[in-house]
Amino acid sequence: MAVSKAKYWKSFGVLFSAIVIISLLVGCGSASPSASSPQSAQPSASAKASQASKPVESAKPSTSAAPAAKEPLKIGAILTTSGPIGPTGSKQLDGVQVAVDEINAAGGILGRQVQLVLRDDAGDPTKALTAAQELVEKNGVSVIIGATLGGTSGAIMPYLTEQKVVLIGTGSSAPNDPKKYPYTFLGTQVPSQQAAALVRYAVDVMKVRKLGVIGDASAYGKMTVGDFKKELDAKGLQPLAVEEYPQGAPDLSVQVNNLKKAGVEAVLGATLGTDTARILKTMQSVGLQVPYISSVDSTSPAVIDGAGADAIKLAYAYSLRRISFSDKTPLPAKTAEFAAKLAKKLNQSSLRESMYYASRHYDLVYMIKQSIEKAQSAEGSKVAAQLEQMSFDGVQARYVFTKEDRGGVSFDEVVMVKLTNMKDGAFETAPGY
Repeated sequence: MAVSKAKYWKSFGVLFSAIVIISLLVGCGSASPSASSPQSAQPSASAKASQASKPVESAKPSTSAAPAAKEPLKIGAILTTSGPIGPTGSKQLDGVQVAVDEINAAGGILGRQVQLVLRDDAGDPTKALTAAQELVEKNGVSVIIGATLGGTSGAIMPYLTEQKVVLIGTGSSAPNDPKKYPYTFLGTQVPSQQAAALVRYAVDVMKVRKLGVIGDASAYGKMTVGDFKKELDAKGLQPLAVEEYPQGAPDLSVQVNNLKKAGVEAVLGATLGTDTARILKTMQSVGLQVPYISSVDSTSPAVIDGAGADAIKLAYAYSLRRISFSDKTPLPAKTAEFAAKLAKKLNQSSLRESMYYASRHYDLVYMIKQSIEKAQSAEGSKVAAQLEQMSFDGVQARYVFTKEDRGGVSFDEVVMVKLTNMKDGAFETAPGY
């Protein structure tokens, strides 16, 4: 019996000790809130310290940290800077670069530096399309300057329309069709305006009736020759001879001799670059000493230097009032200022070549800038919406785009100039202007 009692008290002691320990543990646990307590949402001291180190959504960033640089604004350019028309595209590029450098120095567009992404199409429509696809799909551009020629412009317009990418500064023979190509803006005189100016000068000012026509086989040449015929027909006249040749043809003696045999008293030219220089030299060599009346492209160094002083004595070209002068009308201040900027870029004391292409493309970049800033976006559809209601006073001309007309330059802006008298990148107006 004594043994049993001893075992009983021993068991009771173990049980009592266990109860005491459990009570102590429960008492310590009550110092922390339970999972169901409202206090459980409050973080511990260590958690509070961790959260305090993270900026809350409304907190302003530290003024000691430098602001993140904005991504550059990419603007594409597809120009013909090589091949027979290369000199023209190179002059266009000069104007673009002067504008881009100037804009970036002043802070860019919407605070973003402009990054020009350039592609040379070499005058090839297939290369132009490949370049357009690369600029859009790989570089993400929504605005493209170009293309130099009407044929290369026409090759990329359907694709860019589909992609809702703005194309501005096309070759003059590109379609001026806002319904079909709502994202395309020419920014120049269309061929019909050019043809009207040349025919008007030959017939109404020079009083010539026996006219010949020569043009290359490009889209520009064919369209302009067709417009010559329409303008002459409206005046009751027909050309005595119409000659066509492949662009870049090295020998044009057959075509020029055909004009001479026809007895023409002036020639209307739908020709570009070095082709015009060869025509003028050939006219001189075969003794066809009659006025040659052609596009503004004839004011380029490729023509003037290529043909030589003697061959251009009777050569005239259309141009624009703001980039021409007379003894009574000096260059506008804005135009003279641009001429000085371009001369500086080209390391010339004063501009020794036509500013036509450079001034036009300088203006185009600033039109893009204005459109993006007004839209507060570089998205193609928003830029196009701003451009199609734009009136812009540029270096070269006053440009007015509408929903119905994307040419941009009025016929009233056109004048004729003499190739023999150029000063600071501008040409003297021809007799009658």
